[in-house]
Amino acid sequence: MTETTLPLLIASRSPAFVEGLRVFLRGTPTQLALCHTVHQALTLMERRLPGLVLVDWHLADAPGTELMIEAQRRGLMAPMLCFIEPGPFRLSQETQAMAAGASGCILYTSTREAVLESVAEALDRRLDPEAAKSMGDLVQRTGPRNVLLTPQERVVLRLMRQQLTYKEIAIELSVSWHTIRSHAQSILRKLGIHSRRDLETWDARLGAVAQEDEVTAA
Repeated sequence: MTETTLPLLIASRSPAFVEGLRVFLRGTPTQLALCHTVHQALTLMERRLPGLVLVDWHLADAPGTELMIEAQRRGLMAPMLCFIEPGPFRLSQETQAMAAGASGCILYTSTREAVLESVAEALDRRLDPEAAKSMGDLVQRTGPRNVLLTPQERVVLRLMRQQLTYKEIAIELSVSWHTIRSHAQSILRKLGIHSRRDLETWDARLGAVAQEDEVTAA
């Protein structure tokens, strides 16, 4: 009997993380696709919806939760597992990931057996959608601050995090430099910071990329 191959997408900014998952999944009936940014992941998912997405908490242009939120907004309903950090940030990251639509969470320190078990559970879609919605409502009620960014501002923010200039972002999005500058000023104002230089400090203060606890779609 021919074993069915599962298309699986790994989204991470870290080559070491990707290689570790490759080793863990070796010998399993999976066909791997790799990406480093939210944009790359969404493009691949729109071309072919994977059977499962393994999402690193840290992507090159945004937190992993950004990918999950945007995928749901576009109707790309593949199950997703989010890797989170052990220690004091575990509960916060797990709550944010589940609220963003994750089917489950895996610790970075998990063994191969634990990862494969989580993958099997995610494919069974054992998460109750109503439970996930309840978690999302809880996060929105109890989050420290709710910064409303428009979909276009979220795209611009991801590109700003990649250190692109306003001119480069304008070319990427096929709009004028003045439009991007206006979006950027709105983003900085909503985040309560004064310059692009302050953006890195703002990210670091919230745990490198944990700001998705505060930034939600308008």
